[in-house]
Amino acid sequence: MGNVSLHEAPELVPTEGFCQAIAKLPTGVTVLTTVDDGSPVGCTANAVMSLSADTPSVLVSLGSRSRTLDAILGTGSFAVNTLSWAQRALTRKFATGSPAERFAGVPWRPERRVPVLSAAGMAMVCEVGDTATLLDHTVVVGKVTWLRDTNAVPTVLYGREQYPLGA
Repeated sequence: MGNVSLHEAPELVPTEGFCQAIAKLPTGVTVLTTVDDGSPVGCTANAVMSLSADTPSVLVSLGSRSRTLDAILGTGSFAVNTLSWAQRALTRKFATGSPAERFAGVPWRPERRVPVLSAAGMAMVCEVGDTATLLDHTVVVGKVTWLRDTNAVPTVLYGREQYPLGA
């Protein structure tokens, strides 16, 4: 192995190059929702994946300084809403500005004390399980307690653009 130390940290790629490359990893588009002081809040998230079918659960990852993450941890529950192609404009609406203002003009209804987007193609309400802070993100295990699936065609994100699945 020569003179390579196993304890040396590898040199990381530049952030800009990483972001350009990782944008080419197709991913689902979701909106995470919860409540904060009785008001609905939410954000767009693409770091959502299934964890277990035996104990129906998902993993979500949010920036550790996210206001929506703070509300999720404070409330102890959240919803994962998939966006259909017809709802693609909501991706940007829930990605910018004040989390409380993102619901302006967006129909929703409470399910198990959590706001669920009325027209979400698929929505699931989760109770917070384990959490772990890794680098600058917090990973949250969500145990699924409620589910609605309309079979609407979901939107996927690729190269910073949205596409209907199957297009």
